[in-house]
Amino acid sequence: MFGVAQRHGRGLLILTAVAAMALSACGGGSLTPAPSGSGGSLPSGQVAATGNQTGDKGPSLSGAAGALANLSSFKFSMTQAGTDYVNQLADLTGSASALAGSVTFSGTVILKPEKAVDVTTTGLHVISVGGFDYMDVGNQGAFVKTTPVTTSVSDAFVPAQLYTTVRASGYSNIGSETKNGVPSDHYQAGASALAEFGSVSGVKNATWSADIWIAKDGGYPVSIGIIARATDGSVPYQTSFDLTNINDASNKVTAPDNVMGA
Repeated sequence: MFGVAQRHGRGLLILTAVAAMALSACGGGSLTPAPSGSGGSLPSGQVAATGNQTGDKGPSLSGAAGALANLSSFKFSMTQAGTDYVNQLADLTGSASALAGSVTFSGTVILKPEKAVDVTTTGLHVISVGGFDYMDVGNQGAFVKTTPVTTSVSDAFVPAQLYTTVRASGYSNIGSETKNGVPSDHYQAGASALAEFGSVSGVKNATWSADIWIAKDGGYPVSIGIIARATDGSVPYQTSFDLTNINDASNKVTAPDNVMGA
């Protein structure tokens, strides 16, 4: 399976962008990059009735990336299969799950007043706080402290890394639901969008599903699940995450005690 992930690495990286929250309903059928910041200001008001397309007024996919950046903090769990992130983890940690082609992440993200991240996955624990990265490869409890030159190591392994400004169409608001305790609007990809996922990814003979839940109050993404299931039951591609504890004052990230050389 790892070999399959390598063969489809470039296509799946593009697909990850397609799966991003900054989806614009105005685009045509093609996956055309939009100018940076094209998500615009956060929409307000109620989403239109069930079954309407994402071009309708109200919180929608187009403003979700910016809305997420406006949060103060959250916790998350995320699963990826068949993406370049899985390849990176396999190279870095040699973990069995990454080598098998699927990894699950969990952690806490603080965006305000100062950015901090604590993320754990099989074979890796990264804490970024106070301008330093602390990385424990192998989850041994001993961290190496470094100063990021440009971006933090943790940036590659949090939900926001999935976001980019791309244009796509074919999602419909299929109704209101409470997702992860948050009143949300449920968007679901139609047949044309699902067919495009398969075409861009290079994953053949798979059944695709794509669902996104957007918070009614705030317009940020609460949950996403984009999954390809092969005829043998395997999952050659998955990008899914769930956000909880939104803006919870108890969300904390602190530097580890066990730092090598400290």
